[in-house]
Amino acid sequence: MYGIDQFQRLNIQLSPTSGPRALKAAYESLKEGGALQGEISRGGEDVWLGSEWPASSAAFMSQLASFNKPGIMSEEEEMTTDWLDSEFIAECLCWHNVYRQRHGVPVLSLCSQLCERAQSWANHLAHTNSFFYKSDKDVGQNLFCRLTNTLQTDVTGQEVASYWYSAVRQYNYFKEPDVLHANVNAGHFTQMVWASTQRFGVGKACSRSGKILVVAYYWPPGNISGQFQENVLPPIPECETDSVSGSDSSTSRSADVS
Repeated sequence: MYGIDQFQRLNIQLSPTSGPRALKAAYESLKEGGALQGEISRGGEDVWLGSEWPASSAAFMSQLASFNKPGIMSEEEEMTTDWLDSEFIAECLCWHNVYRQRHGVPVLSLCSQLCERAQSWANHLAHTNSFFYKSDKDVGQNLFCRLTNTLQTDVTGQEVASYWYSAVRQYNYFKEPDVLHANVNAGHFTQMVWASTQRFGVGKACSRSGKILVVAYYWPPGNISGQFQENVLPPIPECETDSVSGSDSSTSRSADVS
């Protein structure tokens, strides 16, 4: 059992105002310290993990990954398949929310239905060795593709999210773009931080040719004409840092709304 003394020993400091960096550090410290192998006890009142103390390490990991928001949402708002058991999915959601908090917008909740749909389309792209959008107009979409080699045999959720976010450099916050221009230049970034988007799902698959394909779905969809300035906000000054660059293939698509 892991109580307050183990948290202190691992130098974990969380409070009700802890930001994403503190939560990420806590997760890494627990992982390195072996605390994620068993149950976590209440320990002490000065350790904060949200309104409810997690019953197990898995629940704690889910809380960290979703930044103390409901981690898995169905249409009936009930927990279903634990998609956050996937390290890739949990990490991708985590870094989406890190970047969203940088822009002062609400965090995303993981949606089981969107994960199922995204995984199904990723499997199709891998099976057909193709790279294009599914004609789903009710969701926003991001795509990612990387060709594996001896040095890069997989991709992490952080790498995918950071690559999509890197298009922030190409976005002008003070000019309302047309949808086509936004999608071509910075659509994956604008969809990531779209303020009114609430739910997220992602899937990953590998083709026979060695391509890793990632599909992300967002609801409600972003990149809607005439709504960029109210939904794509400049980063909060104290949170603004250099974004991560990359050289992988990535595209974004919004719902066809004008």
